[in-house]
This record gives sequence, structure tokens and C-alpha cells, in this order.
Amino acid sequence: MPSFYRSAPSAGDILRANNGEGPGFNALRLALSILILAVHSGWVAGADTSQDWEGLQGLFRLSLVPAFFALSGFLVTGSALRTGAVKPFITLRFIRIIPALLVEVTLSALVLGPIFTTFLLADYFRDIRFLEYFGNIVGRIRFELPGVFETNPLPNTVNQNLWTLKPEFYCYILMALMIGFGIVRSRRLFTSFVVVLSAAATVAAYAYGFGVSEANYHWTVVVFYFFVGCICFQWRDRLKIHRLLFLAALAISLALMSAPRELAFLVTPFLTYCVIYIGLLPLRLPELLRKLDVSYGIYLYGFPIQQALVAKFDFVHGDGLILFLVSAPIVTAFALFSWLCVEKPFLKVKRYVLGDRPPEAASGRDAASIAPATR
Repeated sequence: MPSFYRSAPSAGDILRANNGEGPGFNALRLALSILILAVHSGWVAGADTSQDWEGLQGLFRLSLVPAFFALSGFLVTGSALRTGAVKPFITLRFIRIIPALLVEVTLSALVLGPIFTTFLLADYFRDIRFLEYFGNIVGRIRFELPGVFETNPLPNTVNQNLWTLKPEFYCYILMALMIGFGIVRSRRLFTSFVVVLSAAATVAAYAYGFGVSEANYHWTVVVFYFFVGCICFQWRDRLKIHRLLFLAALAISLALMSAPRELAFLVTPFLTYCVIYIGLLPLRLPELLRKLDVSYGIYLYGFPIQQALVAKFDFVHGDGLILFLVSAPIVTAFALFSWLCVEKPFLKVKRYVLGDRPPEAASGRDAASIAPATR
């Protein structure tokens, strides 16, 4: 092995030196949520975004949601190993994800919808799409509310970001099964399974188009990022963290992402390493920002607020930059509301879920949705 590899710290070394936390993960989550808001701005405003998906900037945009899932897999595996049982794991996931999601979906259906619908209110509330929208809380994804945003450049879509809920819920269900069968503690077995499944998925992608999509990666691909993140945590004491390894992984990621989409499953270990590397850098946020964990709220509220601004004000039409600058403070305010009034209070329930577990079992910062999923 090269000398730089032997002397490089492992991911486990860095986590232990920082009391179980990756020093850069909070900054990375916040940056990803803001970047996704910025990327969506041009699309929602109706700007010409055809060239945004070309070249390096296109690959960068393509990596944002997978990065959230990779990060989530790494952090959630720590939570799974600390809880050690299915019931507390699922309960903690529920506490972290569902309350904020329930509030956002309810506000969209009961406040945003009635304000912007073209329907009479009686017809709006009687429409089956109104009731179906609440299915988003349990992963039954619906983007449309009756008569809402019909004439927007992106019509009949309240919150496109909710598409990540489906793969996120699958990730948690599969993780719960792994905990129940003890697979999460058998890293060799789990790694072998994911490697074989990745190879099989690549063959199926070429043969049958499995997981191949024209725009963003298919949800099956982002689920793979979650589980490669899991593997990275399982092997954290063997996973060396060094800039040369990061640069090599980045180069391979760019090469594979530029290749046909059938190779999407093979990108996951390399791009995931890049995400873990950044998350373990000493990128500490100021203490105030660390206490205000707004990344999940930014992801939840960004899309519907931008859609509302486009529906209300002509000056944001066709200009993604103006829409981003106008929407960012409003989205941040709603994210602060979500954190201070919904997410943080519910997190106090964690101590009752963990019960009499020793303090070290409850240590470490948990992840929310990517969310987001993602966190």
C-alpha cells in the first residue's frame, strides 16, 4: 500500500475524534438543501433550463439528490446500530420525518390550496384530489391539488420534492428488515449482497431498461446510494479518508456519470465516497446554525413557496435567479418555523424511545430526511 494510504485516518478515526459526529455533515446537508432550491428555481420560474443539464454543471445537478441519500445511509446506519432493534429504529425515523411532513402537507392542502385554487372552495374540498394529497404523509405520493397552479410554467404541481419520499420509505423499511435479521451487523454479508445486486441491476438496466430514466436518476438508483452509504459506515474503520482517494473517486464518478445511464448503479461507491469525504472535513457551521437544523424544512417548503411566488408575481417569470433570491428568505423562515415549532419539540421524545439504553447508545447526531432524504 502507498505510504499516504497507510498514514491516512479512517472514517472511524475522524468520527471518534469528533464525539461520533462527522464535522462537515451539518454544513453538507445545509448546502445540499440550498443548492436544490437554487437548481429548482429556473425550472419553476419557467426559464430555459435545457443547457443546465449539459457538461459538468449537469453532472453536478444530477449528483445532488443521490448525495443526500448517500449521506443519509451513512448517518442512519449509525442510528440503526445504536438502537439495535426494529421498533426503536422505526419510531425514531417516524419522529424525525413524519411530524414536519404532516404539517407541510396540511398547510399546503388547507392554506395554500384554498388561496390559489381556481375552484369554488366547496368544490375544492369535495374533490378527491384534496383528500388524496394527504396520502403524501404515508408515502402515497400525489403532486396535485384541485385547481392549484394550473397556469404556472410547471402546472398542477404543488411540491415536486415529495418524490423522494417513496425511495426514502423503502430505505427505512429495508433497513428495519436488516436490523430484524441481523444483517446490519454482518458487514461482509451485506456488502456481498449489495455488490451482487449492483451487478445484476446493471445487467438488467442494459437488458430491460431497469432503473433507467431520462432526467434525474430513477428512484431505484438513489436507494442504492443509501445502502452504499450504509456499507461505508459499516466499514468506517477500514475506509481511509485522503484527498488523493477523493480526487480519484471524483474522476471515476464524473466518467461513469457521463456514460450511458445503464451504468448508474456502478457510480454509487465512488460518488458516495466523495460525499463521505466532504462530510468528514472540518467544515463546522457556527454554533447558532448548528442548533438551527433547517435543511429538512428548506427541502420541504422550497418548492410550494416558489410555485406560489410564480403564480402571484409576474416579475419572477422566466428568471430563476430572481426567484431564488426572493424565495430563499421566505423558505428559510418557514424552515425555522418547522425546526423550532415542530421538529425540535418532537425530538425530545427520543429519550423515551431509547428508554434505559446506556448514554453511548444514544450518542451521535441523527439524520433527518434527504432528504434531504434526505437526510
